[in-house]
Amino acid sequence: MAKKRKKGKEEEEEYEFRPPEFNEKEFILKELRDSKAVIITVIFAIAFAAGAGVISALNHDLVGISFVLVIAGILTLKPIYNLFRIDTKSFQKRTWAANIATFFFTFLAIWILSMNTPFTDYSNPVVSNVIVWVDDGYSVRGLEYTLDSETHTYTWTELNETSPAIIIAGSNQTINITAKVADNGRLSSVEIVVGSYNEANLVNMNRSAVENRYEYKTTAAQFDPSVFFIRAIDAEGNSVIFQNSQYPVPTS
Repeated sequence: MAKKRKKGKEEEEEYEFRPPEFNEKEFILKELRDSKAVIITVIFAIAFAAGAGVISALNHDLVGISFVLVIAGILTLKPIYNLFRIDTKSFQKRTWAANIATFFFTFLAIWILSMNTPFTDYSNPVVSNVIVWVDDGYSVRGLEYTLDSETHTYTWTELNETSPAIIIAGSNQTINITAKVADNGRLSSVEIVVGSYNEANLVNMNRSAVENRYEYKTTAAQFDPSVFFIRAIDAEGNSVIFQNSQYPVPTS
């Protein structure tokens, strides 16, 4: 007589999901520890950035030291945490990465802020919209020094059709040189020299009624607008020299 076949497979054991036990006390302590570490990280990043800002303000050539301070600050995070009794043994890699990123970007933000006005100024003044013109009582003739956005070069542009490449003025007429001079902070001086550049021959330009515009007046039988220099210096000692003689002047 043939043996009876088994009527199927053994029933599989049912799986029962059991969530891990939640340790509320351990969770709260971890959150407090992480929050304390972030606060200390931000405070020390601000302190290091303020120190870098002071060093940079005292000597602009020492700006590179700021990067050394960033590295020093990151390397001292663990000793700083230990000083404030923060247990770093249970820190995960992502925790360290987050704290280092917090330190770096906080330092960077404060440091950049400290290198701009009103704290200090690293930007040079800007001289633009230079115009040379003469009014003979009947018409205004002149040239404007403008930037060509396509070629990225400066050229002289006639203010009107009668404006020559070289301003011709009678001995009793006044030649006017005006320029827009701007700076992030406060300007210390705006000076001009006609002819070859010589600091001994620099004279002050006067502030005009138009905002951020300075002017200089001279008389001459003939004035070549291709040979003059404007020097602007701000309160932080940053300077720029408008040297139009390096650019060609139209001869038409």
